[in-house]
Amino acid sequence: MKIAVFGSTGPSGTLLVEECLENGHSVVAVVRNPDKLTIKHDNLTVVKSDIQNQDELVAPLTGCDAVMSCLGSRVSMWSTVTLYTDTIKVIEGAMKAAGVSRFVGMASWGTKYDANQPFVIKYIVRPIFLKRVLLNMGQMEDYLAESGDIDYTVVRPAQLTMDKSSGKEVQAVEGQFVPGVTYTIPRRDVVKFMLACVVNGEWKRKFVSIGIK
Repeated sequence: MKIAVFGSTGPSGTLLVEECLENGHSVVAVVRNPDKLTIKHDNLTVVKSDIQNQDELVAPLTGCDAVMSCLGSRVSMWSTVTLYTDTIKVIEGAMKAAGVSRFVGMASWGTKYDANQPFVIKYIVRPIFLKRVLLNMGQMEDYLAESGDIDYTVVRPAQLTMDKSSGKEVQAVEGQFVPGVTYTIPRRDVVKFMLACVVNGEWKRKFVSIGIK
């Protein structure tokens, strides 16, 4: 498959590019600064582009089987976060123009309030540390659900770590969190799950939370 990746110079995006290449796929990494992506591979094409310019994105997305995103905003306790809604609108428009319908992106546990959420998410993470980031992730999800133009899957992982893959089966449910799992998950496990969603056509038009026991 030929897969376009946004956010490929970040910690999760770099692992996603590696995972795709290791599994025999071709990758188009759409980046703002190509120098930040140190991976070299015959099946990797790096394209410098402005994520805010829809017209610039059409060419690199044309001919791709899917678009994947690990774009992420810095944690902000005071400033308004709009990265997720700003970028998804541009990406969706470029996908439609390029004739690509499959999108898999990353969000987080707790994008919306759930009375059954763990205490730490409900009373600490959501209202204090990640309030603005999670709010905008939720707005991105609302936009996708209402647009109806692409086959999206939004993957909501627990807190991300740089540990090696756990080697465990990822638990996945529709909802804001996964009961009975740890509150952390290796990024490598997340990108493996995301790629599986593309390859196997799973969880289309779903928001799916994941974790490991």
